[in-house]
Parts: sequence; structure tokens; C-alpha cells
Amino acid sequence: MKPEKKTNLALRSGSKSQKSGAKGERRAALYLRLHGYRIIERNWLFHKKEIDIIARKGEVLAFIEVKSRNDVSGIPPHKSVTQEKRRNLIYASKAYISKNNIQRTVFRYDIIEVDLSKKLPLSGITHYKHAFEG
Repeated sequence: MKPEKKTNLALRSGSKSQKSGAKGERRAALYLRLHGYRIIERNWLFHKKEIDIIARKGEVLAFIEVKSRNDVSGIPPHKSVTQEKRRNLIYASKAYISKNNIQRTVFRYDIIEVDLSKKLPLSGITHYKHAFEG
């Protein structure tokens, strides 16, 4: 099965929440590149289950959920990744691994939290490596 891809048009015409999410994902991707990661995929979909960012650094392939907020006074964004979302991310990552016949690679599930109230693109970013097990 072919993965589904979001288009930039869909993100431009989306809700305020989708636009905030896209902005957070752009900041997270920039952060990752500046920390030595190579972005492999963004918004990779499989059976309506999405992986925000797939990135590689050395032998590590990271499947990353990005959580963005304009106001971080409530529940910390990384705590809002539900068990269902984790299961969906694991399901999609296994499909990605199988589809691309990836072997001899260390896999990791990360969460990147982006505080959009910060004006500088790289401020307000927290990277939780090994956020959960798959």
C-alpha cells in the first residue's frame, strides 16, 4: 500500500490548530537538522495514522511526534500524547520499516514539544528522546 501524503495546500487552508501544528513541525525539523539529524519524511501517513517526522542520526531512526502549544500553562504538551496516539505511531512506524525494508537500524520513539509563544524559532523546544517503547 502506498502511504498517503498531506499537501501544503491542505495545511495552508486548515484550521488554526492545524496551522499551529505545521508551524511547530517546521520548528522541530529545523531543530533536528541543526542537531545533526537528516529528515527522511514529514507527515507520513499509513491507514490514517500519521508520523509527524521521521529522522535519522547515525544508526538511529527516530519516529517523532511533535506537540505544539501557544500556551503551555496547562498540561505539558508531551504529556498529552495518549496511549492511542502512541499505538498509532508504533503501528505506522512498523509499516514504514516494512515498506522500506529497513534492517540493522536502531529505532526510537521521540516527542518534541514546541512552545509557539516563543518568538525565536529554536527557543521553547524540548526533545524527549526514547519517550516511549515500541
